[in-house]
Amino acid sequence: MPIPRRRVALTTIVLVLVPWSLLRVLGGLIPLPGVDPARVVNGMFVPPAGVVGALVEPVVWAWAVTAAIAALAPVDRPLRRAFRALPTVGAALLAGAGTLLVAFFLLGMVLPAAVELVWVVAALLALPVAALLVRFAIVLPIAVLEGRRGRAAFRASSVGVRGNVLGLGVALLFGVAAPALLYGWAFTRPEEHVTDPLLGVLAWLLRDATLVAVVALQAATLLTAHRHLAGPSLLPAPAPEESVSAVDRLTRRLGRLTVPLGLAAVLLPAGLVGGVVAADRLPEVTVNTSGHSQWMIAVGWPAGRGPILVGQTWFDDCLDDTCRTRRRTDLSVTMYEPYGGAAFGADGSVYALGQHALEQCDAQRICRGSKGGLEVLRGTRAAAITLSPAGEVLLASATEVRPDAPTPDDAGPVELKLIRCPDVFCATPRVTSLGRVNGSLGDRDGSRPARLVVRVDASGRPVVALRSASTGAVSVGWCATLDCARPEVASIEGPQRPGMPTPDELALLNLGDVLGCRAGHGCDGREPMATVHRPRGDVWDVVAEPAHPDGLYLRVGSGPWPDRAVLRVCAGRACREPREIPLVEIPPVRSRWLDRPARERWLMAVDADGRMVATDPYGQYVMVVARP
Repeated sequence: MPIPRRRVALTTIVLVLVPWSLLRVLGGLIPLPGVDPARVVNGMFVPPAGVVGALVEPVVWAWAVTAAIAALAPVDRPLRRAFRALPTVGAALLAGAGTLLVAFFLLGMVLPAAVELVWVVAALLALPVAALLVRFAIVLPIAVLEGRRGRAAFRASSVGVRGNVLGLGVALLFGVAAPALLYGWAFTRPEEHVTDPLLGVLAWLLRDATLVAVVALQAATLLTAHRHLAGPSLLPAPAPEESVSAVDRLTRRLGRLTVPLGLAAVLLPAGLVGGVVAADRLPEVTVNTSGHSQWMIAVGWPAGRGPILVGQTWFDDCLDDTCRTRRRTDLSVTMYEPYGGAAFGADGSVYALGQHALEQCDAQRICRGSKGGLEVLRGTRAAAITLSPAGEVLLASATEVRPDAPTPDDAGPVELKLIRCPDVFCATPRVTSLGRVNGSLGDRDGSRPARLVVRVDASGRPVVALRSASTGAVSVGWCATLDCARPEVASIEGPQRPGMPTPDELALLNLGDVLGCRAGHGCDGREPMATVHRPRGDVWDVVAEPAHPDGLYLRVGSGPWPDRAVLRVCAGRACREPREIPLVEIPPVRSRWLDRPARERWLMAVDADGRMVATDPYGQYVMVVARP
């Protein structure tokens, strides 16, 4: 009884593609230098991508198609025939890729030019390029079915397509090129469209099953195209006495179970992926995207709660650890730098400082605050907020001194003050002048605004840091005791004064981008957009780098590369040998008024267990990292 060729073709495709999919999963677990590590994004396993994978995958794909053609024909030993035809098939693939590269080069020679001229040149190039691609594609079934190799296969293809290039081109466009392009488009970065591990496993399964279907469709299309070539067909007819191949024998033994067992084999890579994700051994990242921009002020992760995201007039409580579901609370104050900020209490309460007014929302999200603003902040040009270990509200202010005001010779035009408030109403503030520094708070071009930060060090002493908008210089103010006795201020570029926080102590305060690379953190040519010290002693930071596509790629045009955010996991502050984990691609933010670069200050926070939440300054990407 003859074996249905579709069953043989399914067996052949599965025997080729399933081992390759398994190899991608297992090989992705091996760290390689210069290649992004394997990771779990949104619950889906993401293997590393590189040049090697980009070169091997087309070869495996071509081998599967050629073997499927041989199985559908039928011919004996389809896998062996496909393997022997690979050099000729590879030459055809290289010829096709070279043709496309030459076409893009010729098209690029007329750029920049009028749009009409570009379309005319593209149309003139499309016809000869399409004719060549049809000839190269027909080489594949000729090499498999007729046993021709090298130049003989190319000559036979040129002779066979004469007089029927248009019909064959349309068939190959819809049966070979279009399915491959749609497959690539549909399964490019599938992790961006899943939300949990189960969907990630299903996405991997769907990708493998779709690839099997695409290969089968391409093989059937090429086989049909070969049968319509000009001249006598050299397709061999099956003979009853012909030796039966191993694939045929396997298909005959399986009988009607061939299809369900083939589909079960496709489940193997997806099952392996599910096991890898469930093992909790890989870096795990959750990325939540937003379709609109909104200026972010702060992020926090108090113990026993989910992350908290603070915007200019609101804050969101994340109702789960991945921050996919949130509950919003509106504020009566408006925060914007350098005139305010936010702080978080140990119980999850939120303190918001903006427009010289202060508001507190407790853990039950009952909000209260000062009406009409704080008198102690009148006239200030910059302000910041934090909380002391005792629960006091600590405010820092920066005020530009009038030019005619009497100042010492070593004083500057900006005065730093520390304000201690017993509660959110700040009816009885205690104000301490830390001193005066050189610089200006005015932001002339908007590229480097002034930044004011107040923190509390490990001993409970308040520390204030100011970055000047005019010079970029950073000054630090500190107190000698907990009640801010003997306040002082100095530039961090100057000599170390007695009692002044050391670079190590400043780095532990997580001052954001105020210090940049000044505190000795190993920037390696890339200034961190955000830095945070985890409770276990290591350091995480986020840097931006060009987002080159994975594997091989062709770049058309001269526009700048988009950036991508990369998390660096460092064993210490020097960060000499960091582990890098890609987070998300960050294109420039465009609005009606201006284009803002992606390389700006990000916001980061960690919880007591060492998990991290980070967001870009526009709130378009909120990322939660459970494991580095």
